[in-house]
Amino acid sequence: MKAIDLLRLGAKALLDRKVRSVLTIVGIMVGSAIILALVASTSGLSAGVQANIEKIGANTIIVRGAGGQFTSGATSSFQLSQQDLPQLKSIPDVISVTPIYSRGVSVSVGGQTVSGSLVGVDLSVLPELYKGIGLAEGSYPSPYDPTSAVIGNGIAFPVVASGNQLVDVNQAVSMKIGTSKTSLTFLVKGILAPYGSALFANVDEDIFVSLQAAQILLKTPYYSSIYVAVDSTDNVAAVQTAIQTLYGTQVNIINAGSIASSISAVTSQITVFLGSIGSVVLFVAAIGIANTMYVAVMERTREIGILKALGFKGAQIMGMFLTEAAITGVVGGVLGTGLGFILAYAMGGSLMFGGGGGFRFGGGSSAATPPPTPVFSPELIIFTLTFPVGMAILAGLYPAWRASKMNIVNALKYE
Repeated sequence: MKAIDLLRLGAKALLDRKVRSVLTIVGIMVGSAIILALVASTSGLSAGVQANIEKIGANTIIVRGAGGQFTSGATSSFQLSQQDLPQLKSIPDVISVTPIYSRGVSVSVGGQTVSGSLVGVDLSVLPELYKGIGLAEGSYPSPYDPTSAVIGNGIAFPVVASGNQLVDVNQAVSMKIGTSKTSLTFLVKGILAPYGSALFANVDEDIFVSLQAAQILLKTPYYSSIYVAVDSTDNVAAVQTAIQTLYGTQVNIINAGSIASSISAVTSQITVFLGSIGSVVLFVAAIGIANTMYVAVMERTREIGILKALGFKGAQIMGMFLTEAAITGVVGGVLGTGLGFILAYAMGGSLMFGGGGGFRFGGGSSAATPPPTPVFSPELIIFTLTFPVGMAILAGLYPAWRASKMNIVNALKYE
């Protein structure tokens, strides 16, 4: 018997019992879709985290006072100052230290209020601090200009204004620092190109001023954090140990590379766990296939007897039923893969964060960031297309074998 004949007979058999076939295919489709959607979503989350961390580099260490300094104004007992810079710079393998002031602010923009962060930093090292950052228009203010700033794209094109530009270069904008009721006015010298998040900071909602300007505006000589760049990721652990030895429990140390590794490990475990949930659904669907095929064999006992009487061999009878199972798996796998793509994008970031929100590092708004984009690897797509077919064939093996071993006389006498 030719393969095309097997396909025709298998398809006809499935069409003869449409409702049962559709329900079986739906079970396979749901299992495939769940595997694809959940694994692609967690892979996208991991890739998004890695991309964000790479923006500041895995060789970067962030040092903060143990209690930190937040929008509320609360501070730790130990605070970092200019005196700490040479100590950190003297540690072997450290290539640069970058002090940063950071405080949450509310900005009045075109009658709208936008939350963000005021960040004081040496603007000349900004491209080194945030890899790939650049200006969309304008220029950086002078280090000695306390009244000018360069703003993130999200401040110029805020979500509250549906992404329309509310701030232009050389425009004066007012802001309130923390819980202060006093408004301060600054001049926008430049607008950054869209950048997104870098570790815990949403750069698009930052207002960057020089260190001197931040010190005047915040009325404090103490830094919110110091970014320490190490010459190689291989030396990060040693530098972190040296900083811990130098300060003890007076500081909190954030190792970007360690965060990336930890999150990757967690998301890998979650991927395996969520993928196994989809596999369980497929297993249940396989039991349904076995049950459907077994019932079909019983219902078609007389037909099997007639086919054997006409000269059909056991292998051909078995091939007929396995073809039915394979067609069920193929249709379910293809439809499930398509549904999985839709589900993955529909879920967005809700799998982990209920919509993709993040939190600020260094005191700032809890502005939502775009949800992670699902990652559909070729291996994952091939798996969701072939695994259901394999399970369907395995599920149909026993019923098909039973059909092939039927006695012709007993089958023809079956009512």
